[in-house]
This record gives sequence, structure tokens and C-alpha cells, in this order.
Amino acid sequence: MSMTETSEQMDARLLRVIAQAQFEVFPADYIWQPMNRDQRPSRDAIACVRDGEVWYEFVPAPTSTSAQRYRVVSFHFKEGTDAAGFVAWLAAHLKRSAGTGSVVICGKDRRETPELFRTSQGVFDYWCCSVTAGDRFVALIRSLIAQGQRLIP
Repeated sequence: MSMTETSEQMDARLLRVIAQAQFEVFPADYIWQPMNRDQRPSRDAIACVRDGEVWYEFVPAPTSTSAQRYRVVSFHFKEGTDAAGFVAWLAAHLKRSAGTGSVVICGKDRRETPELFRTSQGVFDYWCCSVTAGDRFVALIRSLIAQGQRLIP
């Protein structure tokens, strides 16, 4: 991204980035679940975070839970694209057009290459929103992907 990039140029660049990213919608809803003091993370946990002395893991939701449920998608960026500003750009679109906030969890991309580091600092993104807004969330992302595909020669 150049310092002289206009907002229109940034939109076009990031629409191309989202169109070329590997996009996945997870089939299960997820929840934040507290962990016991010496517990290892569950095999299917996406992330573990600490709040003070308490650890939580982000895991597929069991069918019988009253915990807040989240819809989860992920983006793995194509090497050679410029994903700078992607998180703020997509978060603004989601808030404005789908009426939902989002949680972003960045993960270390297993494709550890210098080109991927230039693309996205070597990370990929999990995006989450409340399950009640999940359909709008996924539909808006698919709409942005379609817009970006029209910009790719």
C-alpha cells in the first residue's frame, strides 16, 4: 500500500485481496469455554486466551449450551497480494452493511514464506460474529468476494 493510495484505490485493492483469499465458513458454531488450571487445550480449539488468571479456549459449541455462540470464517491470503488494512476495512464493512461487530483472531500461517510475510505478515485471520448475525455476516463477505472477482482481469 502506498502512502498516496486513495480510499477508492484501497477499496479496489482489498476487494481483489478478499476475492483471491482462501475463504472458509466453519460448519460448527463456536463458544468461549473456561479451562481448568492445568488443562491442555482441546484438540479442536481455534485459540486460547487469558483474562487475568483465567484461561479460555474457543471450541466448537456442544448442542446443549447456553453460552454465547459464534459463527466462524477464515481467510488465508494469496501470496503476492497486499493485505495491509484488511482487518479495519472488513470490520467497517461488516458494521456498516451487516450491522454486526466482529472478533478477529489472527493465526500463524503454516505457509511460512517471505512472500507471505510481505502479503500479510505471515498470518491468517479467523473472523467471528454472534450466531444471530451469522447469515448476514457470511452473505456480506460472499458479496465482497463477488465484487472483487469482477475486478480481477
